Amino acid sequence: MSSPIRAKCFLENGSRIRRKRLADAGPPPVTDTARKDARDALTDLLDDFAACTDAGELLFVVAEIVRRSGELALLTHGTWAGGGKWLARHPEPVAPDLAARLDETAQAALRGAPAGLTSLVTEVLDAAGGPVWEGYRRSGPRRTP
Repeated sequence: MSSPIRAKCFLENGSRIRRKRLADAGPPPVTDTARKDARDALTDLLDDFAACTDAGELLFVVAEIVRRSGELALLTHGTWAGGGKWLARHPEPVAPDLAARLDETAQAALRGAPAGLTSLVTEVLDAAGGPVWEGYRRSGPRRTP
C-alpha cells in the first residue's frame, strides 16, 4: 500500500516531466496572422514614437516598444514568449544582445536621442518580415443579431 506522500511525489514528478516535455517541444507554430498583427502593432508604435513630443507619453511609448520588440524577436524565432525578467533574459539565444541593445537605445531615446531605438526596432521588424505601414486591416468576428 502506498502512502499519500508517496502518491503526491509521484504525481508531482509526472507533472514536472510533462511540463518539461512541453517546454522542450517549444510553442506551436506562429500563424501568419499573429506575426503580421505583431508587426503592425510595433510599426504603429514606431510611428507614435516618431511623432511623440510629450515626455510623459514618450516614456510609455518607449516602454511598449521595448516590450513588443522583445516579443516579436521571440515570435520570429519560434521560441516561448514571456514578460518581465523572462523577456529580458530569453531573447539571448536567438537574438544575442537584443535586451542590452534595447535597454541602451531606450535610455538614449528618453534622453532625446531616438535614432538608435528607431534603427533597432526596424532591424527587429525586418527580421520578422518588415514594417506594416499601410493597408493592413483585420476585422473582428461578425455579430449576428
